[in-house]
This record gives sequence, C-alpha cells and structure tokens, in this order.
Amino acid sequence: MSRTFLFCLLLFLLLFAPFGSLAQQRGKVSLSGYISDAQTGETLIGATIFHQASATGTVSNNAGFYSLGLTPGEVRISFSYVGYAPVDTTISLNANLQLDIRLFPGKELQEVVVTGDKRTEFAGLETGRTRLSMEDLSRTPSFVGETDLIKYAQLLPGIARGYEGFSGLVVRGGNEDENLYLIDGNPLYSVNHLGGLFSTFNPDAVKTASIYKGSFPARFGGRLSSVLDVHTKDGHMKEYHGLMSIGLISSRANFEGPIIRNRTSFSVAVRRTYADLIQRLFPLERKQETGKSGDLLVTNTEVSNLYYFYDFNVKINHKINNSHRLFLTIYRGDDVFTTEDINSESYHKPNGNKAQSAYTREERFSSLFKWGNQLAALGWNWVLSPDLFAHTTASYSDYRSDLSMNMKTKSKDGDNQTSSSLDYSLDSGIKDLRLTSDFEFRRWSRQYIRFGGGISQHFFYPNVEKIQTLGFQDMENAPLLGLKRGERIDAREYSFYAEDEIILTHSLSANIGGRLSLLSVKDKLYFSPEPRLSLRQQMSDNWSIKASYAEMSQYARLLQGGFLSMPTDLWVPSTDRIPPMRSYQGSLGLYWQKNSYEASLEGYYKYMSNFLAYRDGDGVFLGQGDWQDRVALGNGRAYGAELLLRKNTGRLSGWLSYTLSWADRIFPGKEVNLGNRYFDKFDNRHRFNACLIYKLSPKVDLSAVWVFSSGNRVTIPVQEYIDINGNVQQYIRERNNFKMPDYHRLDLGLNIYRPKASGRMGIWNISVYNAYQHHNSFLILKVKKGDDGKVKAASISPFIFNLSVSYTFKF
Repeated sequence: MSRTFLFCLLLFLLLFAPFGSLAQQRGKVSLSGYISDAQTGETLIGATIFHQASATGTVSNNAGFYSLGLTPGEVRISFSYVGYAPVDTTISLNANLQLDIRLFPGKELQEVVVTGDKRTEFAGLETGRTRLSMEDLSRTPSFVGETDLIKYAQLLPGIARGYEGFSGLVVRGGNEDENLYLIDGNPLYSVNHLGGLFSTFNPDAVKTASIYKGSFPARFGGRLSSVLDVHTKDGHMKEYHGLMSIGLISSRANFEGPIIRNRTSFSVAVRRTYADLIQRLFPLERKQETGKSGDLLVTNTEVSNLYYFYDFNVKINHKINNSHRLFLTIYRGDDVFTTEDINSESYHKPNGNKAQSAYTREERFSSLFKWGNQLAALGWNWVLSPDLFAHTTASYSDYRSDLSMNMKTKSKDGDNQTSSSLDYSLDSGIKDLRLTSDFEFRRWSRQYIRFGGGISQHFFYPNVEKIQTLGFQDMENAPLLGLKRGERIDAREYSFYAEDEIILTHSLSANIGGRLSLLSVKDKLYFSPEPRLSLRQQMSDNWSIKASYAEMSQYARLLQGGFLSMPTDLWVPSTDRIPPMRSYQGSLGLYWQKNSYEASLEGYYKYMSNFLAYRDGDGVFLGQGDWQDRVALGNGRAYGAELLLRKNTGRLSGWLSYTLSWADRIFPGKEVNLGNRYFDKFDNRHRFNACLIYKLSPKVDLSAVWVFSSGNRVTIPVQEYIDINGNVQQYIRERNNFKMPDYHRLDLGLNIYRPKASGRMGIWNISVYNAYQHHNSFLILKVKKGDDGKVKAASISPFIFNLSVSYTFKF
C-alpha cells in the first residue's frame, strides 16, 4: 500500500505542479479551434499546427481540436495534414481566439501519399507506435475479397500472425487476449469473425487507426501487450455519398451524409456473408430402401450446415455549437453457425397388395453456435476554455458466446409411442457499463497535459451450463430433470491517469505519467499502480534515440480450449483467488528519417506475471465444475529486436521488416509442464515481412506482400503405450515440444480504378493469396516415428491457393 500511496502522490504532483509556472506564462494567449476536411466536414486527427517564429507547434486531437499558446501580436501559422493542401495564414492575435481551419484534399498529392503522417511518428515520443493507413490497406492484396485491418497490422515488426489466415494479434510474446481493441475509445472483447478468418473492423467504417506495442501513454490501460486505437468516420456534413462492394463470400455497403446540413451527420457501414444462402439451395439428403421377404425398411437422412456473419457500424455526429459536440457510436456483429441432422426410419410389413407401416422412428439433432459483440456509446466533446478540452463517454457493451444443442427422439410401434428430448447449453460472456472522462490542457507551448478517469461495472458469465431432459413414456406426463451450473461474477473497476508531455531542452522531450486502477471483486480489492515514461533525444535533424518503460495490468483473461476463437472460450475476471496479470516492459530504439525514407531499430524486454492456463489434463469440457479449480498461474518472458525500413512516398512505396524474438512461459507448480520452463506456442524466432505498392498509372496500382516466419510450436506425444486396461495412452514429455515447418507465402494484388461521371468510381480488385502455392502446415493430424528415429508430424494445409475478385462502386 505504501507503493500505491507514493504513486498517487507522484500523479498529484505531476498533474498540478505545472500550474505553478502560470506566472511565467502571463501575457500568453491561446489560438484554438477545429481542423476539418473542407469537402466533407470530417474532423482531421493528427493535423499539424506550427508557429515558425517560435518553432513551436502542436497536433489536433482525436476530435480534431487544437490549442496553442502564443505571445500576442501578428503571428504566421501553418496548418497541414498529409494528403491535403497546407494553409498558411497571418493573423493579429491580441486575445484568445478560436480559429477553425478547413483543408482541401490535394489531388496532386494522391499519387505520392499512401501511408499517413510518418514524420509525426518519427518526431513522436512513443516507441513501437504505428499509424495504420486506410489508403494503404485498400491497396494491399485481399483475402477472399476482404481487406482486413488486423491482417494488415500483422505485417509490422514485433507482431506475429498467430495461425495462418486468422485475424489475431500476438504482440511481443504476449497472448491474443492481451490486446486492447478500441472503437472510438470503447473496448471490444472479441474482434474475430469465422473463428478468426476475418476481423470485426469493417474498413469502410474506419477513419484512422493506430497501434501501440512499446511505450503506452497513461491514458491507455487494461491490457498487457498492445493497443489498437480505431476511430470511425463521422459522416459527410454536406452531401450524401456511399459505396457498395461485392466479393466472393461477402458484400459491404457504406452510406453517409447530413441529417442537418453542416450540423448533424451520419455514417452507416454494413457487411454480411452469404454462404448460408447458397447452402440452402443445395441441402444434403440421402434416402435408402431395403427389403426382404416383402418387408420394406426405408431410411432417410437430411443434413444441413449453415454459417454466416454480419456486422454494422453506425455513427451520428451532432454539432451543438462551437464548444459542444455529441457523438453516438453503435456497433453490432454476430457469427451464427447452425447444424441440423435428421435421421428417420420406417419399417413396413406387407398387407395384401399394400405395405402397412409397423414401426417408425425419428432422431433430430440440432445445434447453434453464436458469438458476437454489441456496443452503444454516447460521447460529449466540450471545450471548457481555449486551453482545456474535455471528452466524456457513457457506454454499454455486451460480448456473448453461446453453444446450444438439442436432441429429440420420437418412435411409434403400433399404438405405442414414445418421445424424449435433451437440451444442453453452454453460455459465457461479459457485459460492461462504463463512464469515462478525459481532459486535455494545452496552455504552454512546451507542455501538453492529459488527465482523466473512469468507472466500469463488469458482469462476467463464465461457463453457465444448462441441461434439461424430457421424456420417458409420453410427452404429457414426462418427468423433468433440470441442471444449471455456473455463476455471475460482478466486478467494479476504477481508474485514474495523468501524463505530461514536456519539452525539457531543445533536443530532449519526455512523456511522464502514470495510471492507477482498482478492482473490487468478491470482497477483494486490487490496487495496480502503473508508471509510464517515454524519452526522446533528438541527435540531429535525421537521427533520434527513444527509450520507454511501462507497467500494465489486466483484470480480464480469455481461457481458450483450442487454437481457434470459438464459443467455448471463456472471458474470466480476476477474483479473490486469481490476481491480475502484470507486465513490465522496457524499450530502446534508434530512428532515422530523411525525405520519404525512414528506418528504425528497436529492442525490448518484457516480463509478465500471473498468466492463466489450464492445468495439464484439464480444459473446456462439459460438466467440469468451477473454472478456477482447473487453472494454474504462471509467468512469462519476451525479448527481441525489430528492424523496419520504409519508403513513404513516390510511385513505389512500402516497407521491409524483420523481427528476432524469444518468448517462453513457466508455471512454478507441477500442474503445467511439471513446473519446467517451455517455449510459447508463438515463439517464432525469425519473422520477415515485405509490403510493396507500385502505382503503375493513376488508374492501376499493383501490390505484393511476402511473409516469412519460423514455425509455431505445438505439443505432440513422443511415445505411445498400452496401459493395464488395454487402452492406448500417449506420453507427452513437455509442452510445445515440436516446431512446425517454417511458414512463407506470397500475395499479389491488382486494383483497377474506373472513374465515372459526377465523382463516381468503380474499383476492381483481383488478389492472389499464396501465389506460389506453398503448403504451409496448419494443423497436426498425426504423429509417427521415422526410420531415422525422429518424431515426425503429418499436417494439413487448407490455405494453399486462393484467387479472389471483388468490385466496389463509390458514389
């Protein structure tokens, strides 16, 4: 507790100490306002505002708002944003002034600008931060007709792909549940469709996206390994526009426009697969008739397997006045997989010239897998003063994962009939109610202060099981057996943070901050102080060194029973028996930038504690009782180096990245791997990515992505034996004892743009996944011992080759 008290005192001093220099800032006035797109009215995040005379500047925040303290008088200010024509203006500044700036897209810049404001990244304080360009994403090869934000992020150094074709992030040796996914500042617990083949982020709805994997600003918390911060489109304030896209297995549509011109706008993006519609046209049915001595036995089998997913994003933006704006964000996405198997048989005996039914029986089995998110958030931006900006959000989110099965049997033998049924369901999920407030204070040119806090009420439903049987002799008088397992766990989380981005000298800058969170669950209180520090030493105009240290805490975990994201996965909280996870990460990097070229070399070391894993022999099986009795706590390490070479502009753009990394786990008890240290399943020693985009002409561009990675690690038995009961048993020496073959593939993409009248455009995308058809191992099927005595594993490769075509029409 003494450490927590000292940490709180540090946050207090950090937040209020700068106000002591107010006397030195007397005579300063503030220039503030919003930066927006002149054509659409969309606010621009990360626009640069620069005062040349004092060599000071700032950037617009997530609401497009900026504030800059200046000496009164005539000042010349530059406003710029990548892909837009800059604006230079001279104003007479004698008092606080709100100046809203509209920037026009620079059409002549579209040919060379494809990757966002990279110079801001070079000059920024954070290590391991990358802005993900939606323009780049739209030009890269697609997978079955869909570009994917998370697959795009997998091409960056320090981020592993997980399993082939799947949209998961494994960042610097962490687990897939250690990534904080934010939509307009609100977290989502699951971001996968189709078990992970697609992510829930519809690129048509996204305005900007950034990923943090090294230094984490204090305003972010709740996960250990990364933050993917996504902001959705506000909607066109002046005109109605949209797009429609048709792919091999899914279609998308996006519509935006004004509700009240220049005051209220909307943006709606929807997406759905239609594999189930095709499957309904071709049901699987088998009928067989057999007979002997006049008897006739008729059997009939009908099988139906249907899958689809959908999601939609809605954003409504309302400008009350120059000081107040409201935002409503709605998201919903669901995956639905249904199966139905009907088996019937009838036995007929001869009765004269006709066969009379003597016995009939029908068995009907159906199941439903369903999982998804829903989110509703109301945000309020408030300019309290030219120097102080506030953002308050109230939100509700619900992640659910449901598995239900039903089996019914009916039989009739003459006048006797019987029926029975079995209903089983396994539900899990988490619901959140959140209220947060964030404040930004920018009075001084050398300091930028952020602070805020929030409260979250969590409702966890880990593994709620229901079993019900009905039946015996007849449906009316059948006894009922009901069984329900599992309980709801309520937890309340409080958080407070403060950070101060300050220029210490002409070449040394720092972001000093911290976060304090508290979790109340089952009469247990957990305090988690999280100091954060980032430093940047500017060596010259082209060279800089950055260093960072961050501590992170995580209260919610995902218990996975397999390698895919499925309905049996459980989100579980910290409890009185399970403490929060913690991570301690240090990073050091060297950065170079000149014109359109840049390079970075970063090293990191991360220690993680209180990992959760199923004990050896346990897992997500039905009827196994409390999940806390089946898990063990352990620790992990991850360290390595990351190299990035990038060209940002020109007809040819893209990057090359290389990662050298190690990741392992240890569970001190004997419950996991006998307490011995073992490699993590994603301990990929070497990873190399190349992403190149070439603009052949204004109407055609080409793209290529090449990926190489050391193989994942899996657990396989090294010996089989027969026990005393005659059963075959497998002996496993240690976890993740087998390294799968190295992974590599080449993807190619072609975009053809066909401009039409009135600003409309048609876009053809042709993509090839795994162009040279390399057989990458995906799943181990069986293990055998070769002639040389070495253990060998046979595997399958489902993603050998994929050609996809999609057409998008913008209007």
